[in-house]
Amino acid sequence: MNMTFRTALKNLSLRTAMFLVTALAGPAVAASPPAAGPDAPEPEAFSDAATRFDQAIDAWDLRAAAASLADLPAGSARDVKAGALALHRAEYREAEALLSAALGSGQLPDAGAITQEAQHYLNLARGEQRALGPALRQRSPDGHVEFVCADARDAILAPYLFAAMAAARAALGGELGVLPDHPIRFEILDDPAKLALVSPLTLDNVYTTGTVGITKYRRIIMVSPRVLLYGYGWLDTSVHEYVHYLVTLRTRNRAPVWLQEGLAKLLETRWRSPTPLPLEPAPRRLLARGLARNDLVSFAEMYPSLAMLPSQERAALAYAQVQTMLELLREEKGQPGLAALLDQVAAGGVAEDALAAAWGGSFTAFDEHWKTTMRRRTAGKASDAALRKLQFRDAKPTVAASETEDADPSLLGDVFSHLGGGKARQHARLGVLLTLRGHLRQAARQYEKARAAEPRVAADPKLARRLGELYLKLGEPARAVPLLRLAGVDDPEQANVAAAEGRALLQTDDRAGARAALHRAIRVNPFIPSLHCDLARLADDPDERSREQAQCRE
Repeated sequence: MNMTFRTALKNLSLRTAMFLVTALAGPAVAASPPAAGPDAPEPEAFSDAATRFDQAIDAWDLRAAAASLADLPAGSARDVKAGALALHRAEYREAEALLSAALGSGQLPDAGAITQEAQHYLNLARGEQRALGPALRQRSPDGHVEFVCADARDAILAPYLFAAMAAARAALGGELGVLPDHPIRFEILDDPAKLALVSPLTLDNVYTTGTVGITKYRRIIMVSPRVLLYGYGWLDTSVHEYVHYLVTLRTRNRAPVWLQEGLAKLLETRWRSPTPLPLEPAPRRLLARGLARNDLVSFAEMYPSLAMLPSQERAALAYAQVQTMLELLREEKGQPGLAALLDQVAAGGVAEDALAAAWGGSFTAFDEHWKTTMRRRTAGKASDAALRKLQFRDAKPTVAASETEDADPSLLGDVFSHLGGGKARQHARLGVLLTLRGHLRQAARQYEKARAAEPRVAADPKLARRLGELYLKLGEPARAVPLLRLAGVDDPEQANVAAAEGRALLQTDDRAGARAALHRAIRVNPFIPSLHCDLARLADDPDERSREQAQCRE
């Protein structure tokens, strides 16, 4: 990887499997002065001004970048910098015009940093226009968020994103010590492959690690949950990316990948929880195994991106490591500990040394303390929770995206093989066959017989889900509620379960519980039409009711 490409990788973050996201970072590199020509500036003058420009643009300080740009002598080399600034301002057509003219002027060297920089930004400017097309734009009521989507169907996301970001801004401003003084731009793409058009990621990176979001060039770019089979935690992802954005501003983009990702993972739920939520069962299991086998992901492996790790499992382990490291620092030293860490990194300190100083010892001592603590916390009965892997829809779906959300492909095949042999499994399989043939009451009886056959089966969340959904369809929401709640606790990121639980709670007049369950579904997959019918019934605000009714389809 050459130095120019490292500069191109700066600031990138992405969410991968299990709603994972990572950052690409590299040292800033000043562009080489242009080749001699009729308009060529003095090399020393260009180099000094270009260095100041690069430092400002890397830190996303666009005002300082514009001031440095004014000090650059006129010519094609200056136009390259102007094109880079235009791209960071999301002025893609202007960026393309400046950069293509500079490359075609004959004033740049055939090879070298400035030429590669121009080509890099030109490719991005063109890629952004291809990815977004005639995009739809909205501004949040508070003016803090700019929402841009490539497909008008994704406009449904905007109000939920605005609400989550308002909560995140309030929660994280104090946590990280920075509040942006400009709108945060979110670009929502309708195809995961388009991420390769607007970043240095490859298609292999995107699909291998399940990439759904990046933060780069002073914007957040995400894939719509509409184009994933079961959605994904897109609102937590948006806040995860927002943390990257804040850390970049706070440290002037000096935080390494492991620090960026650890903070983003730790704080991604702070918009909906007063304290960071604990490690989930699947990554907890991966961390326990990694510690036991002494097979952890090194900081060197994490660079330049968690997206470039060989599997979703390896990326999930990396997240678990850095999340729990920073969680331990926060537990023992509080928010001042995080602030001290970020202060030293912003001042140019080595991140490992900064963490050690904030903790009050050497990094080696902290690392051993973290390993000892996490071995203790992950000890005990191993969780059998599977890592949730994102599933992208086929690039050419045979049915509309919204129509497949109500389908239940999980009923196909032997869905109760995990129950083993015996009567419980036999009754459960018969329940599936009856369900598929439309005999819902008889299917419910078979599921009840399966639950009665063995005590352990009575608590099986998959069986509870099937039976709860049947009772809801049969008009017995009171019987559905405890079953769907059991299934929801087991898999809180399953949007269809959350939507069913919300409807059952609403029909039993638990409005607060219904609202919580329905919003759990929204933050994973807001493209389930029926949940908007229930949100409309719950809405107190006339505008909210009207908006939800517009999306309702029973």
